[in-house]
Amino acid sequence: AAGDSFYRYKMPAIQSKIEGRGNGIKTNVVNMVDVAKALARPPAYTTKYFGCELGAQTNWNDKTGTAIVNGAHDAAKLADVLEGFIKRFVQCFSCGNPETVVNVSKRDTIHLKCKACGAVSDVDMRHKLTTFILKNPPE
Repeated sequence: AAGDSFYRYKMPAIQSKIEGRGNGIKTNVVNMVDVAKALARPPAYTTKYFGCELGAQTNWNDKTGTAIVNGAHDAAKLADVLEGFIKRFVQCFSCGNPETVVNVSKRDTIHLKCKACGAVSDVDMRHKLTTFILKNPPE
């Protein structure tokens, strides 16, 4: 896809660690803070997105910077899911550049404003994560 090589060098590969076992098994996304920072999105968004896509409970702890996804998910699977987050909530729909700003409108719609080409993309409001973004708008 266009622009892929562009953000890959800035975005660290996901590092995950499976913790616990049996019913209490969970995946700790060790470097969620760095991944989210590279995408200029709050880590709470990326963590919650994993939960939406994997059908799992998630927990983001702001104080410790810990992202937990219930269940066992390997880094490759998580990277795959993150790809979808980038396409839906990061990349400009016009030029594919990942340098966008999330804007929440007064009418409860979410837009991405591209810093490169200036285009404004409308985020698909049918995705479950949008409710979370509206409740937790970007700073």
